[in-house]
Amino acid sequence: MISMNQKKQNGFTLVELVIIMVILGVLAAVAVPRLGSSIDASEVAQEEAVIGNLRSAIEVYAMDQVVLTSNKSYPPNPFFALDDKSQVKLTGVIGGHHGDGATPWGYYPPTNAIYHLRNDGSEANWTYNSSTGDIF
Repeated sequence: MISMNQKKQNGFTLVELVIIMVILGVLAAVAVPRLGSSIDASEVAQEEAVIGNLRSAIEVYAMDQVVLTSNKSYPPNPFFALDDKSQVKLTGVIGGHHGDGATPWGYYPPTNAIYHLRNDGSEANWTYNSSTGDIF
């Protein structure tokens, strides 16, 4: 017969499992805020890249206008400088001026605002000057 003291244990005790859960909870409490800030930073970097590409596309559009009309002019909507596929990818439509907040990127003509709806629900805005082609 095997006595209680000689019985082989298979598995972990409840105390051991609770200690592991506490350790995992502390690690998660440290890691989650860092993950959130890196997501925010990557979204800002992506916005800067899109705005940089828009600036380049606007300047190419203006140079095309010089060739076509001998007059440097900028598009009334900054998204018009992009090809149709890029417009649809960013704004959901060709022309990119819903202004209804339903698309991730868009242009609102009354205020000359380029907007981006972020994942956290906030909105980033830039102003477009169609006379100079500047985005600020």
